[in-house]
Amino acid sequence: MLTASPDMSRARRWSLVAAGLAGVLSLTFSGPVLAADPGMPQAAPAAAPSAGSSADPRIKLRDGARLLQDLSNNLEIPRAEICKELGRFDCNDDAFRIVLGGVDAYGYRVFEPQDTVSVGAPIAFDRIALHVCTNRVARDIATPASAILFKPAAGRAATARPDRAWMDRTTVAMYDRLLQRPATSAEKAQMADFYKTVANGRADSADVQKDWVVLGCFAVASSLESVFY
Repeated sequence: MLTASPDMSRARRWSLVAAGLAGVLSLTFSGPVLAADPGMPQAAPAAAPSAGSSADPRIKLRDGARLLQDLSNNLEIPRAEICKELGRFDCNDDAFRIVLGGVDAYGYRVFEPQDTVSVGAPIAFDRIALHVCTNRVARDIATPASAILFKPAAGRAATARPDRAWMDRTTVAMYDRLLQRPATSAEKAQMADFYKTVANGRADSADVQKDWVVLGCFAVASSLESVFY
């Protein structure tokens, strides 16, 4: 009479365990699905995790150095050439440094930024925005192949009023370059209406188009969204 070896007995036991588990699983998943009893309380769904709060939830005013460096990068104008008062003095380093929150320990012995915003700061921001936008449009006119903001409407005479599509493309370029975001439909409509204001009482010309781009750029560059971060 032959007896089973220990290895054969072990294999037999594992095969019986596996068969038993298969039977349990078959009964569990092949049976009818029971409907939930409406009278029994249901577990509430888990709440989605909330977004973490900012460690420093404050908006900050850009100082002159940060503002001009950002504009230099976004509009592709060298920092040393982007803004000159009277064509000679750098808008931040020489003209508005203290007014726009900078310090000058050696020249004016100002060792810390002002605690409050100067009353002259809005004028300084406007001056910078106008200088920068005028500079960018002048470069676009001088080198149309590498223009960034002012690109004359193709296929239209210089004396013809540009169409809405051209205005929208130009507006998108302004917002993309200056605020790093797309313009909304409302902002496009506002810019298109603003063209009528710029052209009011003037014959349509390349100068009107240029002035609209300069002033539109100025409006975006001097906005609260631009001077705060």
